[in-house]
Amino acid sequence: MSLDSHWRDRVTLKMLRYFHAVACHGHFSRAAEQLNVSKSPLSAQIKELESVLGLALFERHTRQVSLTATGRLLLDECALLFDVLESGLNKVVQAGRMERNQIRIGLVSSIFWAGFGEVIRQCHRIHPEFEISFTELSPEKQKQALASKEIDLGLARFADTFNIHPLQAESIYREPMVLAVSDEHPLRDRKRVSLTELAGERFVLMSRANSASTDLIINSCLVEGFYPHLSQEVVEPNTLMAVVATSQQVALAPASYGRQKWPHVRFIRLEQQIPADLCVLYVPHSAEQSASPVIRHFIDTMSEQMNLAPDE
Repeated sequence: MSLDSHWRDRVTLKMLRYFHAVACHGHFSRAAEQLNVSKSPLSAQIKELESVLGLALFERHTRQVSLTATGRLLLDECALLFDVLESGLNKVVQAGRMERNQIRIGLVSSIFWAGFGEVIRQCHRIHPEFEISFTELSPEKQKQALASKEIDLGLARFADTFNIHPLQAESIYREPMVLAVSDEHPLRDRKRVSLTELAGERFVLMSRANSASTDLIINSCLVEGFYPHLSQEVVEPNTLMAVVATSQQVALAPASYGRQKWPHVRFIRLEQQIPADLCVLYVPHSAEQSASPVIRHFIDTMSEQMNLAPDE
C-alpha cells in the first residue's frame, strides 16, 4: 500500500498509538482507560485513521471489536514501528548522556574492598568532567540493567562474564581466590593450601542466584576429584566472613577480601589458581568499536588506576 504525501502527513503517531491500544485490548473502553483518555476522542481518532487510509481496520461488535485482515497487518507494522522508535529514542538519550560524560555503574559492593573507592577518587581527579553514579546490583541484575540501558557499565567478578552475549566483558584487575578460615581452624597457620586438602571441609559459599563464582569454585573442586560439602549459601559477602569467623566452615573468596580487618578470620593462598578478577561488563557500541568513546576512555582510566592502587 502506498500513500501520497497528503495522506501520509495526515497519519499521526497518536492515531497509531490509539489504534494499537484498541487492537491489543479488543475493546474501546479498556483501551481508553489504558491511554487515560475518554472513549469519544479515542473513537474519533480511529475513525479518522480509517478515513485517511480508506480502509476498515476493525469489525465492530456489540461488546467488543476485532481486527480485519488489513487491521492485523497494521498491528504488526505498528509493533515494528514502536520498536524502532523506542530504540532510536534510547540511542538519542544515551548519546546526550555521553556528551555530558554521565556514566551509570552497576556494581557488587565487595569491589570497594579491592580499593575501588580510591580508584574512583583518582578518576574524578584526572577527569573531573565525568559524572559518575552507582547502583548496587547483583551480576544478573547488572546484565538485565545493561540490556535495558538503565546502566552504562557493570562491575562483577570473572565467573560472571561467561555466556553474556551480546554483552562484552574485560578484566580490569586480576586477583585469585584464597581460602578463608577462622583463627581456630586446624589450617589457620598454613601459608598455602591445596584444594585437595579441603575435600572433607564444610563450605559456606555465596548464593548461586547472586554469584557465578560459586559454580566456578565447585567446578574447580571437581577438577581436583571431589565435590565440596556445601553447608550453606549466603547472599552478602559480610555474612560469608561472619560465618567463617564464628564456625569451622571454610570459604573461598577473592584475595582483596583480606584487605579488610575481619576479626577471627585468616586468609591462606591456594596452590591452584581460581580467578576472581574484577571485570567490566558493557554493551558493544558497534561491530567495529567495543565501547563508546567515553566509556572506553573511562574503562582504560579505571583499569590503570585499579592496578596502581596500593594493597592495604
